[in-house]
This record gives sequence, structure tokens and C-alpha cells, in this order.
Amino acid sequence: MSGIPVVGRDAELEAVAGVLDAVAGGARRLLVVRGEAGIGKTRLLEVVREQAVARRFVLLEGRATELESDVPLAPVVDALESGLRELPEPRLRELGEEQLRLLASVLSGVGEPPADRWEPASAAERWRLHRAMRGLLNIFGARRPVALVLDDVHWSDPATLEFLDHIVRRPPENAHLVTLALRPGEAGERLAAAQRGAGGGVVLDLPPLDRPAADLLLAGVEDPDEREWLFRESGGNPLLLEELARVGAGNEVPGDIVAAVRAELGGLPREAGALLEGAAITGDPFDLDVASAIAGLEGGEALGALDSLVENTLVRQTEDPRRFAFRHPVIRSAVYAAVPPGARLAGHEAAAQALAGAPLPVRARHLAHSAAPGDVEAAATLRAAATLVRPQAPAIAADWLLVARRADPSVGTEDLSTLAETLVEAGRLQAALDLVDEAVAAADPDHGEPLIRLAVAGAAVERLLGRHGAARRRLERALEAAPDSGPGTARLMAALALSAYQRGDYPEMSRWAERARGSPGADRLVAAAAAAMLAPARAFAGDMDAAGEEVEAALAGVDSATDEELVAAGELLIAVPWGALAVERLADGLAAGQRSAAAIRRGGNGPAVVAIDIAVASALGLLGRITEAVEAADQAEQAARITGNDQAVQWALWMRAWVLLERGDLDAALASAQESVALAERLDDSALVTIGQAVLGAVLVAHGNHQGGRELLARYEIDPGWMCRWTPPLVEADLALGDIEAAEAHATRASTLAEEVGLAGARAAAGRAQALVALHHGDSPRAAKLAQEAAADAEHIGGALDATRARLIAARALAGTDREAAIGELTAAERQATQLGAQRVRDEAVRELRRLGRRVGRGGRRAQGVHGFDSLTSREREIVDLVADGRTNREIADRLFLSEKTIETHLSRVFGKLGVRSRVEVAARVAADVG
Repeated sequence: MSGIPVVGRDAELEAVAGVLDAVAGGARRLLVVRGEAGIGKTRLLEVVREQAVARRFVLLEGRATELESDVPLAPVVDALESGLRELPEPRLRELGEEQLRLLASVLSGVGEPPADRWEPASAAERWRLHRAMRGLLNIFGARRPVALVLDDVHWSDPATLEFLDHIVRRPPENAHLVTLALRPGEAGERLAAAQRGAGGGVVLDLPPLDRPAADLLLAGVEDPDEREWLFRESGGNPLLLEELARVGAGNEVPGDIVAAVRAELGGLPREAGALLEGAAITGDPFDLDVASAIAGLEGGEALGALDSLVENTLVRQTEDPRRFAFRHPVIRSAVYAAVPPGARLAGHEAAAQALAGAPLPVRARHLAHSAAPGDVEAAATLRAAATLVRPQAPAIAADWLLVARRADPSVGTEDLSTLAETLVEAGRLQAALDLVDEAVAAADPDHGEPLIRLAVAGAAVERLLGRHGAARRRLERALEAAPDSGPGTARLMAALALSAYQRGDYPEMSRWAERARGSPGADRLVAAAAAAMLAPARAFAGDMDAAGEEVEAALAGVDSATDEELVAAGELLIAVPWGALAVERLADGLAAGQRSAAAIRRGGNGPAVVAIDIAVASALGLLGRITEAVEAADQAEQAARITGNDQAVQWALWMRAWVLLERGDLDAALASAQESVALAERLDDSALVTIGQAVLGAVLVAHGNHQGGRELLARYEIDPGWMCRWTPPLVEADLALGDIEAAEAHATRASTLAEEVGLAGARAAAGRAQALVALHHGDSPRAAKLAQEAAADAEHIGGALDATRARLIAARALAGTDREAAIGELTAAERQATQLGAQRVRDEAVRELRRLGRRVGRGGRRAQGVHGFDSLTSREREIVDLVADGRTNREIADRLFLSEKTIETHLSRVFGKLGVRSRVEVAARVAADVG
């Protein structure tokens, strides 16, 4: 810390105190301190630290540095490890084995120390690591509020920014304060967008000091003319005021912090200057031995130079006696920038040599600055280091691989593919596409299979960019040059079918799928993907028998494939779960999606996994398993965000909006749906874009914006099954607007479509729409009959929530003629909605029961009684349902991100409330209750 007192910041200090008081009272807060270099951000953070310690917060602090932006998670690791030193191991174990294993890949003091600090414990996606680190923050905050304080966030590595984006959007559960200091710029804009998405947060923009506040800093300067010059030249910047005062007004230093620092360094002895340059190259804090090796100093000469730097307050000692830190990051920046280019290269080379025994990523940081063309050994080190950091920090891995390629360009197709995949994982999609095009241009045109693989990869990237037309053209060009037959040719045709599928062009999809399956050389997973895409085409043509055969072929292909084959098929397997869901094989689609996602995730193909994870969330939602669907959709969104491409995020957001709507979280659903539609404006028109608009329409109707919702829902003209599923909210909007003719037309159209395609779920949705119209006309007997038939159709495919909605309509129809039957339907609907986690539908059932004179508790988090299921809290009920599904305590703990001990505590309470003594009895009570 520079020692600058806090002056002229009364409003900011008051805001800091208010935030800390709120957190001390149990709140969760984000505080962003923003301003230019030297404006006082670090000093204000020191106030946060001091007051947090005074309030007995758990203090976790770290700082990013300008020249270490290629160290994965550096400031976060520093912060978390500072807390680990005081955390008893039994409490750490509450996280569970999987999260501990992930944390061990980046943190020391967690689990077994890894052979290399950055060696991944598994190829898990980054969002899983993010959740593990968030879980650690929850452990820290279990007994006292937590203050996570990170300085100079604008210099953070990409992995750190990803994690901060995550905890801003998904904050830890316990009382905490996340304080971030940064300069205006790209990092700040990214976190501001996350903050807007999450809602809330306090932002303090620090302006320059006014003259009275500046005079307080210059109390030691007696000459009023000198004070005036210092204020004018500094522009009210506190650090520049201090630096200029050190140099003195007579030196006529330009009003710039770096210039002022350089002027201060001008009088240093040669050895001290050399050591300072070596330190700037080494890092901040820096290792004295490495800095000395770079400077070419030994023994007493190095120690004497160090004494000079300490005496001039340029560096200070840390807790480690051989590690030192710069007085201020600006000092280091100024020194490093002044090192001549040749000397800088030599310094990084010397650092890499001095760190010969250090972990590979530590050496790679210096080799990335100094590797020369032809340095094969350096290239090999960079590639090996990139492999280690890629799971946590693909952007850094990509940079190192690019340097390695410049140092040793004689790499094969496999290395180029690895680089392209890493660029995709880092969100640098255009760079990956440029690399693919470069490889295509350099490839031998007679080598068909490698060119085909490149074309398929390029098309996949185009789709991730939302450029569906460009993806199609790329595949068509490759097919023109491909041989008449062979595995690659069949794969090209299947990729063209998938491209048409995502555009919503079912006739073109069918043509390419047929050709792919019939092409000589088509492997079983190409055939499976083709069959999965043909299944909905058969169903939409009214041939459900043929659709069933196609689905069976697709599922059999996935079931019989090895994990290695699933990984190799990659993006094509997106078609299988989605195809199964399109023909309402919900449980089968869920199983196929989970199997494929697990294999492909282990293989590292994150972008393909996102699309399959979204299918899994859809399957869970259609099955009515809303609590699980929300969790799956949440995970899919987190995974999509770190891919860095709008198409994946747009897709994940509308899925999350839909399952939140099903649960009844209307405000959160609206925010997700609106963000999805806004992102779609940057993308080519496609089925994914149109679905996002329909989801927003349904959410708007639920919010009471019937006109806006109706306009969006009426635009959906793709999948006949979903045209029927969107009809009930569309009819609801028509009726609310008094447009009875439109309601009748929409309901009739849905019934016609449902009969044509022969899908029970579509028929159930159409039946609900017809029942709403009948109910409006006062034809209660017909409304009840239609609704009950709709419930039966929904139950036929396992659609528990749609069946429950149909029962609500039936109950409303029966209320005037058969009160007891209506109460029976409503009671069953209320119970089922509670079990499914569909609060909105449950609330509707409760309202209808109260209208009929039945007293019903509020539900939600509050228990409704002393004994029985009504006495369970929402968390206890969630655990009970998982027990009934056969989950172990360990599995339940991992799913809910709780400790096994916490699950045991919840179950002991459940046993008392239900009057049982074992998990078996709990499952039996659930089965009896459902029955």
C-alpha cells in the first residue's frame, strides 16, 4: 500500500460502511470500485479490508498483476488459499469428493497435493470448477460473513474473469461481500453486464480529487506555488500527486504517473536498477533469486542492490523472506516498459532457465515472451504446459499453442486440430475458423478425409457463431470435392442434415439424412444421427410406426457405441436426444442425452455438450421433473457462457427461461427470455431464434402481457408438436384480449395438427386449448371431458406437469356441477405440482381449492404442519423425493451441493415428521402418497 490517506472520499466511505453493515446483517453484496490508475482504488480497498477484519469477517484477498495475466486464476487462488490456512480439514471435507478433486487441481492444501499445481484432476468443464470454488466460499461463510477482495481486476487472466462472471450471476448463498477494484475497460464492461443480469450491486466511480482534498495530501509542501503546480500537473490524481511530490516540481516531469516513476528511478545505482528490471520481468511479488539471475548479480552484490531498493521504498518484503513486492503496480509497469526489447527477451530467457525445476506453466509464461523460431524444445514445453492449463484456462493455453506454432511450425493435422479446439473453448471462434481455413488452403486436395474433417469442424464453428447459412455453404463446397463414398462423405451429409435441422428446414433435413444413412461407409453413429433426424420427419408426416422404428435405430446406435465412438461423433449426437424428444420418447431422449453428454464431456468437446445438456433439461421439463430441469438448465447456461459464443448462450437462455416458467419464477424467466431474444438479433434466423421468441411470448402471457405474448407465440411455425404445445398460452392470451374467434381458430388448428402427427403430447396440449375455449363458452361438461382426456394423453408419455395442468382445467369445469369431484382433481393437482417443484401450478390449484372453501397452507419454504408431508420444508421435500428415486446420501449431497452431514441432519428431521425409521420407509411413504 502506498500510504496515501483517504481524503475527499466521504461519500465513498459512507457507501463502504453501509455495504459492510448490510453484509454483517446477513446480506449478500457486490461492491465495484472503478477508476483510472492511481485514483485511490487500492486505498479504498484497504479500508474495506480494515473494516471487514474489525467486523470479524473471513477475509480473502488477492490481486491481479499486469504481466501475469497468463497465470490461470492467479488472484482467486491467492484469495482462497489465504482462507484455507485457517479452515479446519473436517469443514473442508463438507464439499464432497468431486468438488475437492476439482479444487485440488488449482489450490494447494486441498486433498492430495498434485504433482503440478495446474495439473487437472479431470477434464471437467470450467463451470464445474467455478461451482466448486463457489462451494468453498460457502464453507468459509458458514459461520462468519466473507469478504472477497480482489484488486486490479482489469489485469485478470481470462479464467479469473470467467469465475467472477459466474459468482456475480450465481452468488454464494451465505452472507458475503465481493469487492472488485478495476479500471474502466473491457473487463469492467463484462462484469457490469453480469451484474445487470444478476440485478444489484454497488458501483463506486472514483473522480479526481478537488483542490481542498489535494491540499490535505500536500500538507508537507509549504510553497503555495508548488502546491498549485502539483495539483495542476496531477489533475487531482492522488498517486500522481505523491509521485510528483517525490520528484519535486523543479524537475519539470510531465504530468504522467509512468513518467514520474521513471524520474524517481533515475538516481538508482546501476546494480539496483538492474535488479529492479529483473524483478519486473520475474513477477510481482518476485523471487529474489530469479530476479538476481536475470540481472546477472550474485551474493553480496545482489543483496546490496536489494537494500537500495528497499531503502528507496520501491519494494517491500513479504511474509516469505526471499520474496518481495513492488510498492505499487505502476512502479513495476514503468520499469518493465522501460526495459529495451532485446534485454526483455534475454530476461525472459534467463527466467525460464532459472525456473528449470518449476512447474511447466511457470516456465511457459516466460517462454511465451522469448521463444525463438526453431526452438523446438521451447515449443514442446509450451504445448505440454498448454495441455495442463487448458481445462481451467483455454484462452491461456491457446496463446501458448500459438507461440509454440511460431517456434515450431512443423506440426501435423492433429496439433492443428488441438489448437482449433482450444480456440473454440476459449471463445475465439473467428480465430479457430481462420485456422481451419488456413489448414484447408495448405492441405493436399487429394487427401479427402482430412479436408472433410476440417470442413465439418469449420461448419460447427459457423453454427456456434450463429451463421447457419455459412455453415451450409461450407459443407456443400466440401461435398462437391469429396469422393463419392466413404466415412467422411457420409459424415458431410449428416452434418448437412443437422444444419437443416437447426435452421428448421425439415424437408432438406430429411433429404440429407436419407443420403447420409444410405451412403457407403456410413458408420453406426452417422446412421444413428440420421435416423434421429428422420424420426420427427416421419411423425410429422403422420407415420408414427416409421417414426418409432427410426427412434429405436437411433437409440440402439448410441447404446451400442463405445465412449470413444461417441466422442468422435461429437456434434452429430446432438440430433439423437432432440429427435427422441420430438417424437415424445421423453425418458429415452433423457437417457441418450445423459449418456452422450457424459462421454463427450470427458472427451473435452464442450460446445457439443452444451447442446446436449440443453436437450437433457428439455427432457426433464417435459417429464415434469422441474426441480431437476431447473438445475440442468442452470448448468447448461453456465457452460454456454464460458464458451464465449452468442448462439450457445441464446439457446441455453431460452431453455432456462422455459423451465423457470414451468416452476413459476416469472421474473427470472422473463429476464432470461429477454436476454435470449436480444442475443438472437446478432444471429442468423434459425429454429433456435424462433423458439426463443416463442418462450418469451409464453412468459409474457404469464406476466399478463397478453398482446405482446400473443404476437410472439403466433409466429412459431416449425415443429407441429410444439405448435400444439404453444397453443394453450396463445389461447389464454386470445381469451384475455376478448378475441374469441382467434382462440377458437388457434385451438381448432392445434387439434387438427395433433391428429395429423399422432403425438399424444401434442394431442394433450390441443385438448387443453379446446377445453379453455369450451370453458369460456360455459360448456362445462365438454370442457371437463376434453381436459380429462388431455390429462390421460399427457400421462401416456410421462408428462406429469401437463397432466396436472389439464386436471386444473377439469376441476374448474366440474366446480359448478360436482364440487367434490372438482376438489378431488384439485387436491391431486396440488400434491403433484408440489412434488414436481412447479410452484406456479401449485399456487393455481391452491387458489381454486380456496374458492371451493377448502383451507390449504401456503407451501413454499414454510412447513404446513407438525407431522406428515405437509410438515416438510421445500428442501426436506426435495431430499425425500431424491431418496424415493433411490439416490444415496452422497449422490443427494453432490446434486444439491450440500455436505453428507447436512443431508443426514435433514433426514433425521424427516424421519421424525413422517414417523419412520429408515430411508426404505421414506421411499414407501412417498410411493403410497403418490398412489
